[in-house]
Amino acid sequence: MLVSVVLPVYERAPVVGDAVESALNQTYEKLELIVVDGGSSDGTVEVVRSFDDERIELLTRDEPGGVSSARNAGVEAADGRIVAFVDSDDQWHPDKLERQVEAFERDPALGVCYTGLTKDYGEPLTRGGASGRIFDAVRRMAVPTYTSTLAVRRDAFEAVGGFDEALPCFEDWDLCLRLARDYEFRYLDESLVVKGTGGDNISAEPERLATAVERLEAKHDLPVETRARLWNDVGVTHCEAGALREARPHLRRALRIDPVQPNAVAALALSYGGSTRLFDAAMGRVYALERFVDRLGTGSEKTT
Repeated sequence: MLVSVVLPVYERAPVVGDAVESALNQTYEKLELIVVDGGSSDGTVEVVRSFDDERIELLTRDEPGGVSSARNAGVEAADGRIVAFVDSDDQWHPDKLERQVEAFERDPALGVCYTGLTKDYGEPLTRGGASGRIFDAVRRMAVPTYTSTLAVRRDAFEAVGGFDEALPCFEDWDLCLRLARDYEFRYLDESLVVKGTGGDNISAEPERLATAVERLEAKHDLPVETRARLWNDVGVTHCEAGALREARPHLRRALRIDPVQPNAVAALALSYGGSTRLFDAAMGRVYALERFVDRLGTGSEKTT
């Protein structure tokens, strides 16, 4: 079974080599790696071309068109029955694809196989995944849907229309939401992806994040908790970017949707402090307390 790996890239010369190497070094060797470059001028293309491997196909564009457009173009050029995605600052464990292909071979009706991951810049991701018909869990953002963890049947990917090129972020979650309506998911409960930072984080740009949330609300019938969480994220991201005043309407919107949000209450109060440094420090304590309470709850569940 051929797996087509799609890697979108733009101005990532310092990190893209590690992503390429992690894909080529998979124990499952029947793959093609389609790298879609958006007109890089920093040596990214030269890094990719330095790999002497006939499995690499390099598609070059004159200018960047966004990661969703690049991924869709990569899938269009793919020959594999399974498509997988790796971001330019992420790396795979060597047996990631082998484990996922095994899952597809065991269950030909499977639409998506995804894995756990860790972050090389912070705490491990603590959200566990789920298998089967998981549409409700995806709607509630209760499972991780990071692009680099996904392997998708190509016909399923095409049936739901691929990545939404109008979304500036959350495109991975949006794709999984549409896939989960019609297809089964299989979760591999191992950290088979290391998520890096290697460059600009589009989802951390406040206005782009707000634009994405507006579109997601219009596209999908989302539960109250998800809508509130998304607008809270928009507000917090504004605060972290120093736009404290601009954050408040988003945080108030989150609390109108769901008043029971301690994080949003804390963020709104701290936005009046006038200092991004104070906000970051205080919210760090809020998050630490939240994680501590979560660990206590998990411990209680295990002992009952």
